[in-house]
Amino acid sequence: MVTMRRILLIELKKGKSTIGRDELTQANNYVDDLLNCGLLDGDPYINAYVVGHRFDSRIGNSRIRKVGDPEKGRIEVITYSQLVRTAQQRLFKLKNELNTRYKGLTDETIVQKVLDEPEQMNLFEATESA
Repeated sequence: MVTMRRILLIELKKGKSTIGRDELTQANNYVDDLLNCGLLDGDPYINAYVVGHRFDSRIGNSRIRKVGDPEKGRIEVITYSQLVRTAQQRLFKLKNELNTRYKGLTDETIVQKVLDEPEQMNLFEATESA
């Protein structure tokens, strides 16, 4: 059976935006709507991020909100710069791994290596019936 186990929701606010309680509540409503829509297979956990330029000091330490009891989701307020730094850290590890794996190979060599890989046979070709 195919079921959804995790959903990622990223709400990007316009440039120079300040994330306050209203934006956090809006994201909470989105998560509640998704969890209660009746259209999702399974009982997924939703990670939601509200991304803006800065966050309002009135939300203080409550930049993370848990949804449901038992917990079925989590909403986190982050800034654009936090998102970019996180992406760079994760991609940097990938970039290092790729550089190590393909060190000394030219673009043509890599393309040829991919083209030399065996192909998956088409399982849905029309067959003649007897």
